[in-house]
Amino acid sequence: MEPIILSGTTTTFKVHLDKSKGIFEFEGRSRPEDVIGFFEPIFEWFEKYRIDPNPETIIKFKLDYFNSSTAKVLLRFLAFIERLNKDGLDIKIEWYYNPNDEDMFEVGQDFESLIDVGFDFIETE
Repeated sequence: MEPIILSGTTTTFKVHLDKSKGIFEFEGRSRPEDVIGFFEPIFEWFEKYRIDPNPETIIKFKLDYFNSSTAKVLLRFLAFIERLNKDGLDIKIEWYYNPNDEDMFEVGQDFESLIDVGFDFIETE
Protein backbone atom coordinates (compact mmCIF):
# COMPACT_ATOMS: atom_id res chain seq x y z
CA MET A 1 0.00 0.00 0.00
CA GLU A 2 1.47 3.30 -1.10
CA PRO A 3 2.01 5.84 1.67
CA ILE A 4 0.60 9.35 1.63
CA ILE A 5 3.26 11.87 2.56
CA LEU A 6 2.30 15.52 2.25
CA SER A 7 4.54 18.36 3.32
CA GLY A 8 2.74 20.91 5.38
CA THR A 9 2.16 24.34 3.91
CA THR A 10 0.95 27.60 5.37
CA THR A 11 -2.62 26.40 4.73
CA THR A 12 -2.50 22.59 5.01
CA PHE A 13 -1.47 19.94 7.49
CA LYS A 14 1.63 17.82 7.12
CA VAL A 15 0.27 14.30 6.61
CA HIS A 16 2.24 11.07 6.91
CA LEU A 17 0.32 7.83 6.44
CA ASP A 18 2.61 4.84 6.02
CA LYS A 19 1.20 1.40 6.76
CA SER A 20 4.56 -0.39 6.49
CA LYS A 21 6.19 1.91 9.07
CA GLY A 22 3.09 2.19 11.25
CA ILE A 23 3.02 5.99 10.93
CA PHE A 24 -0.33 7.81 10.92
CA GLU A 25 0.27 11.50 11.64
CA PHE A 26 -1.34 14.87 11.06
CA GLU A 27 0.64 17.94 12.03
CA GLY A 28 0.54 21.71 11.78
CA ARG A 29 -2.08 24.16 10.57
CA SER A 30 -5.09 23.79 8.30
CA ARG A 31 -7.11 26.46 6.57
CA PRO A 32 -7.27 25.33 2.93
CA GLU A 33 -9.80 26.70 0.50
CA ASP A 34 -10.84 23.17 -0.48
CA VAL A 35 -10.67 21.20 2.75
CA ILE A 36 -12.82 18.37 1.37
CA GLY A 37 -10.53 18.01 -1.64
CA PHE A 38 -7.55 17.89 0.70
CA PHE A 39 -9.04 15.17 2.91
CA GLU A 40 -10.70 13.00 0.24
CA PRO A 41 -7.49 11.06 -0.60
CA ILE A 42 -7.01 10.47 3.13
CA PHE A 43 -10.48 8.94 3.44
CA GLU A 44 -9.79 6.80 0.36
CA TRP A 45 -6.44 5.67 1.80
CA PHE A 46 -8.07 4.54 5.05
CA GLU A 47 -10.80 2.72 3.09
CA LYS A 48 -8.03 0.63 1.49
CA TYR A 49 -6.19 0.32 4.80
CA ARG A 50 -9.24 -1.20 6.50
CA ILE A 51 -8.97 -4.25 4.18
CA ASP A 52 -5.53 -5.21 5.54
CA PRO A 53 -4.78 -3.13 8.65
CA ASN A 54 -1.85 -3.32 11.01
CA PRO A 55 -2.47 -5.13 14.31
CA GLU A 56 -2.54 -1.72 16.03
CA THR A 57 -3.12 1.75 14.59
CA ILE A 58 -2.17 4.88 16.51
CA ILE A 59 -3.27 8.08 14.81
CA LYS A 60 -1.34 11.12 16.02
CA PHE A 61 -2.68 14.66 15.84
CA LYS A 62 -0.08 17.37 16.44
CA LEU A 63 -2.10 20.40 15.50
CA ASP A 64 -1.39 24.10 15.94
CA TYR A 65 -4.49 25.57 14.36
CA PHE A 66 -7.41 24.70 12.11
CA ASN A 67 -10.39 26.65 10.87
CA SER A 68 -14.05 25.74 11.26
CA SER A 69 -14.19 24.05 7.82
CA THR A 70 -11.31 21.80 8.82
CA ALA A 71 -12.98 21.10 12.19
CA LYS A 72 -16.07 19.79 10.39
CA VAL A 73 -14.02 17.48 8.18
CA LEU A 74 -11.90 16.35 11.13
CA LEU A 75 -15.07 15.39 12.96
CA ARG A 76 -16.24 13.49 9.88
CA PHE A 77 -12.83 11.78 9.74
CA LEU A 78 -12.98 10.87 13.44
CA ALA A 79 -16.49 9.44 12.99
CA PHE A 80 -15.08 7.38 10.10
CA ILE A 81 -12.25 6.18 12.38
CA GLU A 82 -14.85 5.29 15.02
CA ARG A 83 -16.65 3.07 12.48
CA LEU A 84 -13.37 1.36 11.59
CA ASN A 85 -12.76 0.77 15.29
CA LYS A 86 -16.24 -0.72 15.73
CA ASP A 87 -15.54 -2.94 12.69
CA GLY A 88 -12.67 -4.50 14.64
CA LEU A 89 -9.61 -2.37 13.88
CA ASP A 90 -7.53 -1.63 16.97
CA ILE A 91 -7.31 2.17 16.74
CA LYS A 92 -6.03 4.65 19.29
CA ILE A 93 -5.77 8.41 18.97
CA GLU A 94 -2.96 10.50 20.42
CA TRP A 95 -3.79 14.19 20.70
CA TYR A 96 -0.68 16.31 21.24
CA TYR A 97 -1.05 19.78 22.67
CA ASN A 98 1.05 22.57 24.04
CA PRO A 99 0.13 23.18 27.70
CA ASN A 100 -0.02 26.92 26.88
CA ASP A 101 -2.67 26.26 24.22
CA GLU A 102 -5.77 25.55 26.25
CA ASP A 103 -8.02 25.85 23.19
CA MET A 104 -6.35 22.98 21.32
CA PHE A 105 -6.54 20.78 24.40
CA GLU A 106 -10.25 21.55 24.80
CA VAL A 107 -10.95 20.87 21.12
CA GLY A 108 -9.37 17.44 21.55
CA GLN A 109 -11.57 16.82 24.57
CA ASP A 110 -14.64 17.92 22.59
CA PHE A 111 -13.78 15.55 19.74
CA GLU A 112 -13.20 12.70 22.19
CA SER A 113 -16.62 13.26 23.75
CA LEU A 114 -18.29 12.92 20.34
CA ILE A 115 -16.85 9.56 19.31
CA ASP A 116 -16.33 6.18 20.91
CA VAL A 117 -12.55 5.95 20.51
CA GLY A 118 -10.24 6.73 23.38
CA PHE A 119 -7.84 9.65 23.18
CA ASP A 120 -4.48 9.86 24.89
CA PHE A 121 -3.63 13.51 25.58
CA ILE A 122 0.09 14.19 25.39
CA GLU A 123 1.72 17.48 26.39
CA THR A 124 4.40 18.87 24.12
CA GLU A 125 6.98 21.50 24.89
